[in-house]
Amino acid sequence: MGQLKKAVEEKNLSQPVKGSLESIIKSNWHKIEAVMPKHMSGERLFQLAVSTINQNPKLARCQPATFLSCLMKCSALGLEPSEVDGLGRAYIIPYGNKATFILGYKGMLDLARRSGEIQDISARAVFVGDKFEYRFGLNEQLGHIPGDGERTPETLTHVYVVAHFKDAGHYIDVMTKVEIDDVRKRSKAGNDGPWVTDYIAMAIKSVIRRAFKFLPVSVEAQQAAAADETDGGFTQEIMGALPDGVPEGTQELGANEDTDIPNEDKITPETPSEARKAVCETCGNTVSDIAEDATLEDLNGFLCCDSPNYKWA
Repeated sequence: MGQLKKAVEEKNLSQPVKGSLESIIKSNWHKIEAVMPKHMSGERLFQLAVSTINQNPKLARCQPATFLSCLMKCSALGLEPSEVDGLGRAYIIPYGNKATFILGYKGMLDLARRSGEIQDISARAVFVGDKFEYRFGLNEQLGHIPGDGERTPETLTHVYVVAHFKDAGHYIDVMTKVEIDDVRKRSKAGNDGPWVTDYIAMAIKSVIRRAFKFLPVSVEAQQAAAADETDGGFTQEIMGALPDGVPEGTQELGANEDTDIPNEDKITPETPSEARKAVCETCGNTVSDIAEDATLEDLNGFLCCDSPNYKWA
């Protein structure tokens, strides 16, 4: 992208768009609907999107394209934003003047189960007063008997994930409170959103995310983890194709006010962004089809190993 083109586009994204964010969602609904899986209710997703804005008014001041991109990511993954229902599948929060997509731990579990290779997977938190023992090696063992103590962020000591595969294999991982807080410090949303309101859930998510490298999850799930804490990666698709004679980056998002919600007859496949790939120099893990706006700093929060150090491939 040329410097002039990029400057014009960034200026447009940061300017207020006429009309409410709700009307902008309506005018671009066909793009969100185009990637929506069959099991998902378009009407319910729309209502959740509006409720999400009402719950966090700062989202209305974010660049509209970034909010729509996050909503489109939720739609593509079949995960409802959880600010309203509290189910912890996905979140859309403001970060500066941009909306940010955050994958919740229950959303990660849903994505892992969709692979068809996992018999069962569970993740839990351990607190002061619990009886908790684990051992790695040739004879791995993990035992957890909850106690009667308080179950708060302050009393949390560990989180763990246990997955059993259909081929009789299994995987166990455990994280300490210190490791969890290190993840939070590296997160650009560490002082806002679910890290503040749902610390225990985000702690559980951290161990699941670290385990993803070792689980037989789909490419979709790996891409979802890579898109975590970005704008979702659909900004260019949301901006859409520009008609002849209109300078690129200056098209108003709310140009199509007559789009029905939802309307399955208007589904139009979108062209995916150019695929990008990065490799962790520490462990060799490769992440493909990276969101267009993702940075190496975002990828280094992927927790593929103890010291992730991604470089563009």
